[in-house]
Amino acid sequence: MKARKIMALLLTAAMALSLVACGGSATTETTAETATEAPAEETAPAAEAETEAPAEEAAPATPSIDFEDGVFGFVGVNTKIAGGSGDFAFSVEDFAGSKALKVVPSGKVPCVGLQVDALLGENLAKVKTIEMSVGTDNAAGKFYATSGNLYALAGENNDKLNAEWSVYLETANPKTVTLTLPDGCTMVEGNTVALAMEVDNCKDKTGTPSNLYIDNITFKDADGNVLAADTAAVYEAEAAGADPNLMVLSNVTELEGFATSAAGWAQAGIDLTDEQRALLVPGSVIEIEYSADAPVWLVAIGETNPLGGWLRGVNQETFVVDGYVASDKTKVQYTYEQLVPYFGEDFGQHVTTLQCESSVDWEVFSVKIGTNAGFVNLAGATELEGFATSAAGWAQAGIDLTDEQRALLVPGSIIEIEYSAEAPVWLVAIGETNPLGGWLRGVNQETFVVDGAVNADNTKVQYTYEQLVPYFGEDFGQHVTTLQCESSVDWEVYSVKIGNGAIKPCKNATELEGFATSAAGWAQAGIDLTDEQRALLVPGCVINIQYSAEAPVWLVAIGETNPLGGWLRGVNQETFVVDGAVNADNTMVQYTYEQLVPYFGEDFGQHVTTLQCESSVDWEVYGVSIGMAE
Repeated sequence: MKARKIMALLLTAAMALSLVACGGSATTETTAETATEAPAEETAPAAEAETEAPAEEAAPATPSIDFEDGVFGFVGVNTKIAGGSGDFAFSVEDFAGSKALKVVPSGKVPCVGLQVDALLGENLAKVKTIEMSVGTDNAAGKFYATSGNLYALAGENNDKLNAEWSVYLETANPKTVTLTLPDGCTMVEGNTVALAMEVDNCKDKTGTPSNLYIDNITFKDADGNVLAADTAAVYEAEAAGADPNLMVLSNVTELEGFATSAAGWAQAGIDLTDEQRALLVPGSVIEIEYSADAPVWLVAIGETNPLGGWLRGVNQETFVVDGYVASDKTKVQYTYEQLVPYFGEDFGQHVTTLQCESSVDWEVFSVKIGTNAGFVNLAGATELEGFATSAAGWAQAGIDLTDEQRALLVPGSIIEIEYSAEAPVWLVAIGETNPLGGWLRGVNQETFVVDGAVNADNTKVQYTYEQLVPYFGEDFGQHVTTLQCESSVDWEVYSVKIGNGAIKPCKNATELEGFATSAAGWAQAGIDLTDEQRALLVPGCVINIQYSAEAPVWLVAIGETNPLGGWLRGVNQETFVVDGAVNADNTMVQYTYEQLVPYFGEDFGQHVTTLQCESSVDWEVYGVSIGMAE
């Protein structure tokens, strides 16, 4: 018995010494169950010992947040810290004898973010430990184990810390997880706290995800004092980047009444009005937001259609959709042209009823029709320093360009302006040597309609170099000394970036299962490919890698039959500059098959048996998918 108690004390001491500096894993965890141990043998007290009245048991500390008031506006969806995806439904419900935040997931990895800077205010820098109760249940009516991590991005460099949690016993549900910041690590404004459920046995075995419950969130200082939290804080949603698999739409119209559902192979939809049918024209895009384990397609009904009165918009041999499926499998987009082989050239004239269908039970939340805005997920972006400025309508403001900035203005480049205004912003180029003139407006001066691509919420506009040539001249990058913005209304510009390419939307994207992995700099990790996965590596395909690292990630291809070698790096080994397109926030890189041919060979898809990732710095990959770009 004494040996057991000594061992317990040693383990406790070891845990107390396990904290590391900011940037590593600082993890401690306590469970809801209480360990039961037989009482030690009583021994007679020493003669000199004084008898002392037992101390009163301290009342448990009141948590910073207990959800008893029903308020939860300070939480939101975090898609970056753990590679999470999907929308979650938040509510406050009764769980384990008290009110708790209930999270109903949709997508791969539910990850709940906390707006800690607004919650804690001036107390943020005092945080030493973060604690919360975590529980789960499910609609299956049977207990399934779940696990994940409590994360913090802490300090000036957003160093990533984590504390593991798991609910693996029905009798220990919920459990408490505690994350302790290492000495010298202080939370600052902009830091993040998030709880992720990364293993869900219920979803894996039944297809239905577990519900996540969070309660008794407690922030403590170094002395163990509970820090007060202002639950009136509001979660700031992450900046929404363009989904790599989808087009950004403009001129969007939602088809009223299309929120519907049905069983697999059953159809449901609406009768179209003349106005709705008139939207179905060449160049239009139909976007379906749905929940299902397989994509949803369209069914067109119309007696006058020469191809037939009831038509499925999908290959009826493979039932693989031709549309663009979102990364989180919640939206699919079809261009008019993709539907023509199934519905006919002028199907918009014939459709009287439009329905949805899938091979599995499905629910559709909305159907919208719009056009491709041409707005892209900018790659290789460089921000022009000092371009945060504003002016009244028809007034200009901007910066004098450095030689390095001017050198970015080359054919194929894209200029992105993030702004606030009731009308798009355009560019003004000033340069005395330009043969077209020393002061030039980059807009049609009769209509003042911009040629650039404007995003859906009118906060960004992108101009290709080629769109600006008619206004500024073929080689205007050589002549511009000052670059300014202007609009027909009062405007404010937050940033101007110049990129060298774009992440291309891709259809039929297939995620490579098991590719969530990580490694140190110059180390490799990945998966052995199945025959089906290897068959995806064909000319025209694109490979998307979602990652977290301070430098882009590249691919390593292993295969004994490859004539170029059995182990090949997909990167220039002198510069280690990737050929792939890296998105603006350095969280995704996209490689085309053709970009990899110089490194892996013409027909490398036939030879690869193992595909790995690597980087020059420590890296973590959340997912790898392969699709086709058009």
